Amino acid sequence: MIRKTQVNSLKQLQPTIELKRDIVYNAIKSLGMATNSMIARHLDWDINRVTGRVNELVHDGKVTDNGTYKDTSTNRTVIIWKAI
Repeated sequence: MIRKTQVNSLKQLQPTIELKRDIVYNAIKSLGMATNSMIARHLDWDINRVTGRVNELVHDGKVTDNGTYKDTSTNRTVIIWKAI
């Protein structure tokens, strides 16, 4: 069950979320292609602030994956994102 206070809070946060989504999108465009970690470093943000915005951009069809990349700092295979 969604409470009225939750809906009101989301409405108040929406402009901030949209601004941060635009910042992440512009960072991806500026970098050409980037992993979440690269975006976070570029913006000097924690990665937690980036991943949600990237997922929203993917859902909106503004960003797509462009393959994978072996991140040497984490030794993990990660997705490379590109702006559409």
